[in-house]
Amino acid sequence: MKIYLNSDSNLSLNPIQAEDQPILYALMDEIYREAYRYVWTDQGDWYVNLIYNQHTLYKELKRATSNYFFVEAGERKIGILKYDFPFSPKEIAIPEAMKLHRLYLHSDFQGKGVAKILVDHCERIGQENGLKSIWLEVMSCQPQAKKFYQKMGFGHLLSYQLDFERIIPEYRGIEIWQKSLV
Repeated sequence: MKIYLNSDSNLSLNPIQAEDQPILYALMDEIYREAYRYVWTDQGDWYVNLIYNQHTLYKELKRATSNYFFVEAGERKIGILKYDFPFSPKEIAIPEAMKLHRLYLHSDFQGKGVAKILVDHCERIGQENGLKSIWLEVMSCQPQAKKFYQKMGFGHLLSYQLDFERIIPEYRGIEIWQKSLV
């Protein structure tokens, strides 16, 4: 069932279904590569193929903790939002938490308040479900994303290195950020 995010806009979340995989793949092939192609030796081919293939999508949709949506402006798919709860990172225990797993928007919709609406939605869901915090991973080489999450009240918790061989070594840094919901 489609979730309308506010009354004064046409912004909504539409649950991703297994049969949507070709649409998801095409959307993220464009959005992800535009933002991250420079960190990969193969322009992001391996990652896009791994994360948005049919098998991975089916596996993610089967998880009871997973909530996966297209972000839509009217009828146009402008990005994705995925959150999982309860979910704690393996690197550090964060009990009773939600992982803001994926928030990607087409560049035409960045800087227009859409991401804030999506994070606010996640916070509301977390609070309604009695969670204590939200956490996310952000690449160290993405200062714009880090600035946004800091503005939204998230703080740096832990840094580590991704071990994906196809990421150019200088871009392997990733950070866990957290925001309290209590």
